[in-house]
Amino acid sequence: MVGGGTAFAMDQRITLSVDGERSTVHTYGATVQEVLDSAGVTLDEHDAVAPSLDTELEQGGSVLVRSGRELTLTVDGKSKKHWVTALTVGEALQQIGRNPESLKLSVDPGKAVPESGVEVEATAARRVVILRDRVRIETATTAGTVEKVLEDNGISLGEHDAVDPEPGAEPTDGMVIDVTDVLSEPKTEEVPIEAEVEERENPDLPEGEKEVVKEPEDGVKKVTTAMIMKEGVKTEHVLKEKVVKKPVKGITEIGTKEPEPEIDSSAEASSLNWSALAECESGGDPTAVNPAGYYGLYQFSMQTWQSAGGSGNPAEASASEQTMRAQKLYDMVGGNWQGQWPECGVHLFD
Repeated sequence: MVGGGTAFAMDQRITLSVDGERSTVHTYGATVQEVLDSAGVTLDEHDAVAPSLDTELEQGGSVLVRSGRELTLTVDGKSKKHWVTALTVGEALQQIGRNPESLKLSVDPGKAVPESGVEVEATAARRVVILRDRVRIETATTAGTVEKVLEDNGISLGEHDAVDPEPGAEPTDGMVIDVTDVLSEPKTEEVPIEAEVEERENPDLPEGEKEVVKEPEDGVKKVTTAMIMKEGVKTEHVLKEKVVKKPVKGITEIGTKEPEPEIDSSAEASSLNWSALAECESGGDPTAVNPAGYYGLYQFSMQTWQSAGGSGNPAEASASEQTMRAQKLYDMVGGNWQGQWPECGVHLFD
């Protein structure tokens, strides 16, 4: 009787909860480990128990055991595996530091996590900014469209209100949603698009002279306007534009050819046969160069060319300028052509 009474006194009733299943364990053990041993419960690597295994229990104590389960979470295409002891998806997400409300989940947060594990796909909340005249709203959203984001933030669109991006667009992180309250019926009209004119230099045209190569053609665009609220004031605003006819660029050439220098020559010099002289001196080639230092139609030396007012290389001047310089040279030497063109000068009188 004494021995039996002692055994009865040491028997303890402990409440054991394993993955939500409750039972009463009669044990003579004093620690959590001894209670689990009495109940035939073996812990795996990823299981959790509370209190700790070496905790001493008193009559009416309780022990909680949760089995480890594998949670594969894929957020925005990136997957990661986690070991959790939570019984539902929502609890499991919180256990790994994820707020279920900040994710759009492929399963209900209340779904049980089986011992075999669970795979969950999620889309993380996007940070977006809503601009509506003077109102600025910063929010995180898991909505699938811009329109749903606006609805979730208490914004109802009017018939003609403008939204950029489009209401059906998918929100992205950092997106700015611009809402324009349209106060009047939009009106659309055609507006001309003035064509540009490209100006090109033409070295063959006299300096300053213009020649139209291609006429410009104006385009047309449809412009839709309406009254909106801007900074709290009603203002006419362009809602959208659409080009219906592209403008065609015009082309105008502008002459850059410098005018031939005007050189007064005597009637005598003008009446001479300069083409015959040129034929004899250079074969009539204005670009002719003699290695001895003579250039052009009339085989000027650099000294005589410069004395007649020429600049640069005579062979690079126009034929008309070379003839005018030669006539000036003739007048400068008083008609003494023998000193300038001793062999060919006689042809001046052909």
